[in-house]
Amino acid sequence: MGNDETLQIAKHLEQTQIIESSLTNGDGPWTVICDSWNDSNGNHGGRYITLSQPHLRDKILSSMGWDLTKGRGTPGFVGSKEDARYFRNDAAPDFEPLVIFQEFHGVVPDTILISEEFRLLMGLWQDPKSGNYFQIKDDGTKELAVKFEAQKIEVRTPILNRYLAARQLDAVLFLDSTVSVRNAAPTATFDHLEIEDSSNGKDACIARNIGRLHLDEQVIFSRVLAKRILQAPPQAACGIWPWDDIDPEDYPEFIIGESETGVPIKFTCNPDRLANYFGANPDAPHYLTPVFFKPDVMQKYYDNPSLYSVGDGGLSCAQLWHVQIDNDDPTFVAVFLGDLGRDVPQGEWSHWLSYNVPPTQKMSETNFRRSILGQFTTSKNPEHHFKTSYEELNRIWERRWGWPLYREATHNDKDVIRRLRIPVNDTSTEFQAQLLNLALILVDLLNERALSQEVSVDSGTKGIGKLQRFLEKHSYRYVDRDTSLLRTVQRMRSHVAAHASGSKGQKVLDNELSGRSPREYFQQLTSDAVQMMRDLIEFATQSDSRPA
Repeated sequence: MGNDETLQIAKHLEQTQIIESSLTNGDGPWTVICDSWNDSNGNHGGRYITLSQPHLRDKILSSMGWDLTKGRGTPGFVGSKEDARYFRNDAAPDFEPLVIFQEFHGVVPDTILISEEFRLLMGLWQDPKSGNYFQIKDDGTKELAVKFEAQKIEVRTPILNRYLAARQLDAVLFLDSTVSVRNAAPTATFDHLEIEDSSNGKDACIARNIGRLHLDEQVIFSRVLAKRILQAPPQAACGIWPWDDIDPEDYPEFIIGESETGVPIKFTCNPDRLANYFGANPDAPHYLTPVFFKPDVMQKYYDNPSLYSVGDGGLSCAQLWHVQIDNDDPTFVAVFLGDLGRDVPQGEWSHWLSYNVPPTQKMSETNFRRSILGQFTTSKNPEHHFKTSYEELNRIWERRWGWPLYREATHNDKDVIRRLRIPVNDTSTEFQAQLLNLALILVDLLNERALSQEVSVDSGTKGIGKLQRFLEKHSYRYVDRDTSLLRTVQRMRSHVAAHASGSKGQKVLDNELSGRSPREYFQQLTSDAVQMMRDLIEFATQSDSRPA
């Protein structure tokens, strides 16, 4: 056997890559906590994790064996029938598993579980499709926390470290890896690769043994055993109450004014550094200082209605958080400076900062009367009136006629009413998207089946025509006005939104806009739709009160 071949075999037996990855496991964004492999070339091994008491570090590093093997750390009894004692963990109190193996011995598939305490304390949710675990953040976002890939399980290192901090436990990462190669050279040729139990005396130990298989003397193998201890950080580093306070220096500064030359004036949104009506921080801006934003700041919230809800004067993320906003005027959004620090989660601050603008406008009258004077007042934003009127119309219409005027949206369209808004900007994409939403709500969802049962129409008559015939039958005053509006919405959807690149669509758009911006046009269209619905509500109410 030549020197080159010997060197190549030695390199294979060294297992340098697996050793390096094991001794640095826990340094990167992901930590391998469980793995196993076994290929047809005689290479096999595994990785595992256990949680341990910090006072055991020296003992753990004094031997190469796994201190907790797969399958250990489960409940049971100890002793005899006469003095049996129940235990939750057969390795307690020194060790406990983070990954638990539940074996059913071939009857049904075995199960790999992640510690319940870990999942509960760190707020992990399991995706039923992938089996992966996600951490639900305070701002409503989901962060991948534990991922399964074949036999490998990895956990986000910061989440693991925060758990170790909270529990004041260490994590011990084990490695057992064997590789083999067919070779007739004497075993002594590779004796220099041997590493007897070697510890750095702090957080790692390793051993590497070279030998031959008893069943095949032509095969030489290398077995590596390694341990690494991830030491528990200070408990305050867990970030869990009562250690979840935001560092005062982490609160961002928002624009609250500008100098005579247009230089932005900024101040922190930390509520504890703002003035209030109780005499705090008299030289600082007031908690209720309005901070202004481009309307675009709301786009991400409108476009994710399964998580966020944008309403009249408020923005909510499921049941996690809510902030009062001034969205009465479609041209801006305003939030009180103190509310930005108190009610908007830290993870959302950078988003709001990117849309922050100088206060070139004033707080809306509606918000002033509500927030400062404590008066009840209705919104002036046609979007808000549209949504409340749409719901009221359907309710009153069904009470009068026995069927709703509009069908409930389903599947991908079920949240269309929550996605609808006055366009947050004048881009064609935003304008077209809202035209599609408006047409779906006002035209496509018309209850054609119920209308067909009320009036006689030709087979080719569509929803608007059926509604027109129904309203004429019942002597509604504004038939022409309202059906004309619906046909305008339908035409704009057909020629502008659905076929935006065509010259015909551009001509229709130019004629409709008549010099107005897309946002101004859509706002007027929405106001007209509100007027239509208010009159239909009055019509249905009056019809309901007429004597039979």
